[in-house]
Parts: sequence; C-alpha cells; structure tokens
Amino acid sequence: MKKNKLTFILTELVLVVLAAFFISRIFADNEPQKRVAVIVEDSGDKRWDALLNGLKQSAKNNNLHLIICNTDLIENAEDEKELINEQLQNNADAFIICPAPGRKTKDMLGQLQGEKPFVLILDDAYTKGTSGYVTVKPDNYKMGQMIAEQLIQDDTEQLRNKKVGVVLGKAETEEAANRIAGLKDGLEGYDCEIAWEYNYARGSQNISDIIASKEQVDYLVVLDNWALEELGEAAEENKYYGAQIYGVGNSEKAIVLLDNQNIKCLLVPDDYETGYMSMNEIAKKLRHSFYKMNSCETEVRIINKEDLYSKDLERFLYSYE
Repeated sequence: MKKNKLTFILTELVLVVLAAFFISRIFADNEPQKRVAVIVEDSGDKRWDALLNGLKQSAKNNNLHLIICNTDLIENAEDEKELINEQLQNNADAFIICPAPGRKTKDMLGQLQGEKPFVLILDDAYTKGTSGYVTVKPDNYKMGQMIAEQLIQDDTEQLRNKKVGVVLGKAETEEAANRIAGLKDGLEGYDCEIAWEYNYARGSQNISDIIASKEQVDYLVVLDNWALEELGEAAEENKYYGAQIYGVGNSEKAIVLLDNQNIKCLLVPDDYETGYMSMNEIAKKLRHSFYKMNSCETEVRIINKEDLYSKDLERFLYSYE
C-alpha cells in the first residue's frame, strides 16, 4: 500500500514538473522579441553587406528583432547620441554601435552604460589607450603592420629609397590612429619615407584629385574602405603616376577592384564574423542579465589577385556577395 502511494506521489510530481515546463515554454513563445538597434554610418551603403549578413544570421539564431537604423553621415558624438535617443524612445533593449569620431564619444557612450547593454564594432571609442567598453573588431594596429610586411615582401629592393603616401579614414578615430601607428612601426628600420598622410572624410572633396595633386609616391596605402573604392576606380586613368595601391577594403566593390588589378593588394577584415559575434554577445546578455560580455578580435586576411579563386577563400568572400 505504501509502495503504491509513493508511486502515485512521484507520478504526480513528474506531471507537475512537465506541466510547469510546457507552461513556461508557452509563455516564452509568446514573449515579444528583444529589440537590438544597430548604428553604423550611411547604413544603406553596400560596404556593410557582410556585416549585416552576420548580424541577421545571429539575430535569427537567437530570436532577436534586428533594427538597422536609417543613417547618413555620422560626424560626431552629438549625431550618434541623437540616433541612440531615438531608439531608446522606440524601446530598444540593446545596441550595436560603430562609434562616432572624436574625443566626446567615449563620455557620451558612458551615459548609455548601465542603462542598456551595448557592443562597439569595428572601432573602439577614440581615447588614449582603450575605452574599456566591450568591442568586437579587428586589431587595427596589427592591420597596419600587416600592410607594412606585405610592402616589404613585395618590393624587390625592400623599399629602399621608396616613398609612401597614406590615406586614412576620419581623424580622431581609434581605427585611423592605430592603423597608421602599426604601419609606421612595421616600416621602422627600412630605408623608406612616408611622404604624406591624409585623413579622408566622405562627402567633402574629390579625393582622387586631392591625392593626384600631392607629392608623387611609389606606393599608396589606403586604410579606409570608402577612400579605397574612390581611389581604386580612378587608378585606371593613371592619376597617381604609377603608384601601386595597397589598401583595406570591406566591400564587394573593393574585391572587384583587386580582381581588375586597380589595387595591388587588399587587406580584408571579416565583417561577417564581426556582425555575428557582436550579436551573440548581446544575445547572451539579454538572456542572462548577470552575464559579463567579452571583447574579441575578428579575423583579417591579406588577399592578392591570384588568391581570389582559391577554395580557402570561398566562404570568406561569400559573405561579401
């Protein structure tokens, strides 16, 4: 009799547990998706295709609602703050942000910290050292070094008496500061000269005319994707007096320019991985509020024309289509 009673009690407990499980699943399925707002400059540009593919795939896997903010140029912290405030009013639960240039961005983002979780992508907030915020991005300093190593390797005289012109992205960004630092350190000890540096800001002047008017150089190192696209297109007109172009590119257009030999060598960050990993960190934080998000560095590859059709690069380049 006691055995039957015990069996009955255990059966009832199992049924209660199962009922609780299924009820919790029903309510979980009915919960609205958490909303993650993504802020990048000129969000409709094809330069973001691989990044958006990674974000979308991770959002789908994690059952998150992805909001790509409609943006034009983002000049400073005030522009970005306005976009963030709009999404706070729209009840965004978290943010993935490419930080605006300038020294004020770090402090502006500090106002968001503690209110909503966020991850910085591609770039850290501009400051001395690191901002302390969670970032998912390539190692920008190492990227500059990688281009220096490729220049030295490709030049038959190891850059002896050669001149290099450098085109950077916007001033006062971690990306620009660390890429030029890595390039300079990588070229240290070699008998070459960085003849000039130029910070490119979209929507201002015709960059190909500006660069063509500067001192002639043997190599153009272009450390910004948008600048690379414009300069690469004009290279067919021999505007740069035979200077070979080495650059950082994040777009299908940059890859086409490499294939057409307008660009000698291309350094390609894995933007798909950046999008995917940043959304994964946000998803973990939204599921478990006590989770401490982690920064990570994403892959970068040097690609020459002869590498484009190798099987090893097939998946990597697929995300740029």
